[in-house]
Amino acid sequence: METNLSRRGFLTGAAAAGALAAMGLTACAPTPAAEGGTKTADTGEGASSWRDKPEMPADIAETVDADIVVIGAGNGGLVAATTAAQNGAKVIVLEKAGEIAAAREAIGALNSALEPDHHEDVPTLLNHASTTQAGDVSMVLYKTWAEKSGEMIEWMKETLEPKGMLFPFEWHCPDDPHAYYPAMCYNPCMGEYNPDGPNYNAYAHLTVMSDVFTQELGGEIRFMTPAKMLVQDESGRVTGVIAESENGFVQVNAAKGVIISTGGYGANIEMLDELCPGNSMWCALNSSVTEEGDGIRMAMWAGAELENGGACMVWNRAILPDGYEFDGSRMGGDIFLPGSQPFLHVNVNGERFMNEDQCYPMSYALGSAQPKHYSWIVWDGNYWDDIAQFDTCGCSRLYPAPSGTAFNADVYDCEALTKEHLDSFWLEPRLENGSLKKADTLEELADLMEFDTDQKATFLAAVARYNELAAAGEDVDFGKPAYRLSDVEAAPFYAARIAGALLVTIHGVNTDVNSQPLRADGTPIEGLYVCGNDQGGFYPHNYPSNFTGINAGRTATFARIAAKHALGVA
Repeated sequence: METNLSRRGFLTGAAAAGALAAMGLTACAPTPAAEGGTKTADTGEGASSWRDKPEMPADIAETVDADIVVIGAGNGGLVAATTAAQNGAKVIVLEKAGEIAAAREAIGALNSALEPDHHEDVPTLLNHASTTQAGDVSMVLYKTWAEKSGEMIEWMKETLEPKGMLFPFEWHCPDDPHAYYPAMCYNPCMGEYNPDGPNYNAYAHLTVMSDVFTQELGGEIRFMTPAKMLVQDESGRVTGVIAESENGFVQVNAAKGVIISTGGYGANIEMLDELCPGNSMWCALNSSVTEEGDGIRMAMWAGAELENGGACMVWNRAILPDGYEFDGSRMGGDIFLPGSQPFLHVNVNGERFMNEDQCYPMSYALGSAQPKHYSWIVWDGNYWDDIAQFDTCGCSRLYPAPSGTAFNADVYDCEALTKEHLDSFWLEPRLENGSLKKADTLEELADLMEFDTDQKATFLAAVARYNELAAAGEDVDFGKPAYRLSDVEAAPFYAARIAGALLVTIHGVNTDVNSQPLRADGTPIEGLYVCGNDQGGFYPHNYPSNFTGINAGRTATFARIAAKHALGVA
C-alpha cells in the first residue's frame, strides 16, 4: 500500500461541505428541548437553537444492525472502530464528509515501552495541567490518559507498522529551567525515516488505519452520511443512531454502544458566539469545515451535561491584510507560520505590552486584548539566526531540530526547513500581497504600519528599549528569557499584523474515565461514549500547548478505552 499525502492534498476534503449542502442534509424540524441541558436559547420568537432537539423522522428508508456505531472518521473514530473490529465486533462508521478527517499525527503518549528512557512523572504533569486550566480540569481524566496512553501508542505501532509506518519520537525541548515540555510526542510517518528531514507526511496514519479497518477487518465507513440524533430505549440507554444519506434516513442499531467523535463545534458560529466568544471572536482564520457540534448536541439531547467554560485551540499565526476588521466570521486572514515566533510585539499604538515568550494560545489571548484586537510582530534582517536562537518546539518550530527528534519539515508545505524555504514560501508571497511590511529603516517601517506621529514616536522608543534589553541579556520589563530576546537593528525590517487562527474547539460534555457521558446527577448514559473534541474535562479555558501532541493523544487513548469498555474487554 502506497500512501503519499500532504496537508494541501488532504484539505481538498473541505469540498465535502458544499456537497452536504447540495444533498439537502439539513437538520430535522426542531421541537422544544428535552431535559438535560437542552434549554432553548433566547434567539427570538420562532427561532431555533443549536440546543433544540429534533423530532424523530417518520420515514426510515433503511435499518442496519451493528455491534458498535462510530460517529466521525477521525483520530478518535478510526481508533475506536479499528479497536472494536480487532475484537470481533461488527462496526459501522458514519462520516459527515466525503472522506476521512484531516487530523494531525502528532500523538502524545507517556511512558510507553517504545521509549523506556523517557519516563515522565505523572503527578507533575497532572499538577501542571491543573495550573494551566485554573484548576477546572478533571484530573482523573488526565491521570487516565497519562497511565493508558502508552498502551495506546504501542497498539497503534503494532497495528500500523506492518503497513510501512514508522513512529519516530520527538523529545527535544529548550534548555530552559522554566520550560515544561514532557517527552511524549510520536509522529508516525511513511517510509524510511531521515533524521535530517524532511519526513513530514501529515495525516497518513489515519489513511493507513482506515485501510486496515475496511480492507483487513471488514469494517464499513459510510461517507456523506451525517448522524442526526441518537436512539434511546425507555431506560435512557442509547441503542442506535439516526443518520441521513442521499437515499433518506437510515437507522443504525448498536447492540454494544455508540461512540461519538465528531471534532467539536468550530464551524458552528452560533455555538462559538454563545459558548466561547472570548476564545474565538478575534480569530481571522478557521480550520473547521464540517465540525458543527453534531456530536455534542446529540449527547446533550440524550441527557449529557456540557462542561462549564468554553475554549478553542487557537494559533497566533493569522496575518491580516490592510484594512481588516473583525466581523464575527472568524475569516479573512491568511495563515502565516512565522507569526508564532517570539519576536517583538507591539500594539496599534506602538507600545510593547507582553513577554512574547508565550505558547501560541496565550500569545493570541494577550494580543486580542489590545486595541483593535491584534498586534504587530516586528523583526529584522537577522531573523534566521534569531529563529535558531529561539529554539521553539512543536509546530512553532521553524529551524531544523536536532537529529533524531522532530520531522525537520514545514507542516504546511512538507519541505525541509531552510531560510530559502522560509523566504520563498512564507515571506515573499506576503510581501507581494502587501500583508507583510518591509522597509530599510524603522522610520519607514512605522509609516507602513500606519502609525500617526505620536504612535510612531512610541514605536521607535519601544524598539530602542527592546534593543537595550536584548543587549543587556535581561528583560527587566516583562521577564522574557534571554535566549528569546532578539534585537531589531539590522536592515531590512519587517512587520505584520497577527491575530488568531482557530483550529478546533476543545470544550465538550462531561464524561467518566470510560468515556461515558454524564448526566447532571453524575450518572453515566449507558450505551454512549464521547471522545476527542466532543469530550470535556481537559481544556475548559485553553490548550496547554507545551504538552506536544496531547490532544491527538488523549483523543486516541479515550477512543480506545471507549471501544474496549463497550465490548467488555480488558
